[in-house]
Amino acid sequence: MTKIQIDEITYKHFKGLEDFTLTLNGNDASISGCNGAGKTSLADGFQWLLFGKDSNGAKINPKPLDADNHEKLGLDPTVEAQLLIDDKPVTLKRVLEERWVQKRGELDKTRGSDTTNYYIDGVPTKEKDWKAYLEELGGEKDLQMLSNSAFFMQLNWADRRSTLMELSGVTDDQIIKDNVKLQELSQALGDHSIDELKKILKAQKSDIKKDIDGIPARIQENTDTIKGLSERLGDVSKINDELAVKQSELADAEEKAATVKNGDASLDARKELTEAKLKLSEARNQFNTDANFATENLQKDADKLDQKLRKARSEARDLEEEIYSINRLFEQKHEYRSQMLKEYHTLDAETFDEHATTCPTCGQDLPADQIDELRNKFNVTKANKIEANMAKVAEAKVSKNDLLDLQAQGKKLKQSLEAKKAEVAKFEDQVNKIWSELNFEKDQQGKFEDSKDYKKIMDQIHIAEDKISKAQEDSSEAISEAQSKVNELRGIVVDLQAKVQESKTIDGLEARIAELKKQDKDLKDKNQEVERKLWLIDEFTRIKVSSIEKSINERFENVVWKLFDVQKNGAIAETCEATYKGVEYSSGLNNGARINCDLDIVNTLSKALDLYFPVFIDNAESVNELTDIQSQTIELIVTEDEKLNVEG
Repeated sequence: MTKIQIDEITYKHFKGLEDFTLTLNGNDASISGCNGAGKTSLADGFQWLLFGKDSNGAKINPKPLDADNHEKLGLDPTVEAQLLIDDKPVTLKRVLEERWVQKRGELDKTRGSDTTNYYIDGVPTKEKDWKAYLEELGGEKDLQMLSNSAFFMQLNWADRRSTLMELSGVTDDQIIKDNVKLQELSQALGDHSIDELKKILKAQKSDIKKDIDGIPARIQENTDTIKGLSERLGDVSKINDELAVKQSELADAEEKAATVKNGDASLDARKELTEAKLKLSEARNQFNTDANFATENLQKDADKLDQKLRKARSEARDLEEEIYSINRLFEQKHEYRSQMLKEYHTLDAETFDEHATTCPTCGQDLPADQIDELRNKFNVTKANKIEANMAKVAEAKVSKNDLLDLQAQGKKLKQSLEAKKAEVAKFEDQVNKIWSELNFEKDQQGKFEDSKDYKKIMDQIHIAEDKISKAQEDSSEAISEAQSKVNELRGIVVDLQAKVQESKTIDGLEARIAELKKQDKDLKDKNQEVERKLWLIDEFTRIKVSSIEKSINERFENVVWKLFDVQKNGAIAETCEATYKGVEYSSGLNNGARINCDLDIVNTLSKALDLYFPVFIDNAESVNELTDIQSQTIELIVTEDEKLNVEG
């Protein structure tokens, strides 16, 4: 444990304190006085000594001011404190020293930037060593939280929350281990954190939803194809029955024709012709079926890639617009900064007009006091103009670091744009390739009449026809009639067989629909599993919320922290609000209760850090009974006394 106390602290030329020594001997104290007597300056001085800031954590000008609110020159603000660090005395001192320089060619000195001098136990110390020493004591942020009772609640809520979370000691692994219904999460997490797993599951859910959303359209597409085929073909069972009848009739006709012909030379040729025509019909149907299946998948892939390409192009355009905006903002800020720097150099180069020291009427030198007044007025005006110039630069946020940040953003966006352009080029190349492949497939398919099968079968048909033509020269009318009947029936059989063959496509489509329905069920089961894991994560979060808040609130005597907020949709949002007896610190809590809450926070943080630091308590008169804490306390109380009154 480290305990730091104020033994004695002296203020010289610090704000409204001309020369004041506060002797505490490591004890608590109450300091009273009217408004403006310097109570807050005591707290500001201690903070300025350590950090160069006031009690609100803001930068401070410690120079005393005159009645016109101008700095009193020639005075060096000084704060020196003798501290007891675990009962060992240590002296810290900070001095703000004016610096006056004489420019070449000028008789009078001008004020430059003030310098800060640091001393530890009387030894001059560099700023970096001073900060390193404070870091050894606990660090600026922790020391500010422990030395100014209201400082912690002035922090951003996220910073407050981060500090409190370090106190909880609750880990994700322990929460999962202690809750049986969360055991499955341990295996699901693998090497991921809860937040990472949640992002993974949400991405999976999105992908599954896209796949599920696409299935109905694909089922409908196959259903429509089946409907079209069914309407064109009619009842397939009737076609099969009719085919069986016609095949039987054909067999009888062929037997009759064979009897009639008695070895007619054209008989074999006619059979060859019939078989060739049947082959031609089957080859045509197969050609059309293959052509449709060959290009269907390529067309779907082309559509998907085209969607990705359009999306990538849109994202590239968005990046180009953002880069333009960043570049435009950089140019504006750079131009404004250049103007302000030019104005600064112009103002800085201005010098006092020595001719103004001569009376324009009589030509004699003005009295010395008037000249000093004119010169002081010129210096003050010049300093105010320069200060206004620097304020403009600060207000417009056009520091060199700001410009470098904009350049870095622009560079990062350009890198993203190059990557996106590469992605666009990749998709364009893929789209071109797949369209080339699609066109190639279509060209490869061509027309059935141009195919090798068509030409080959037609050659067979022509040969058979030539044979028949030659054999028919001596054929009788009976043979012709018998053969005509056979040919008629064979044509009918061929047409019916072609329809039966085409009807088999329906079976394939129905199998595809069944496959899609199974895929839909599997995806929905998978989606349900993802939803269940997301529910487990939500349940984990609810348990973690309760555990963390309980762990943290057990450390505080008065304050109850609200670290999570349940939204209307059931989501849990992070927050950090202190409450006292159900009333929120930031709304509705009176000043006295706030001060006691502040002290409870300081005391708890001191215990957690094992570091106790002197605490200044402003407006202590508004509290009937202050919360007792282990640190040294200095109460600042408003009374009607014109001078500060210190009571141990």
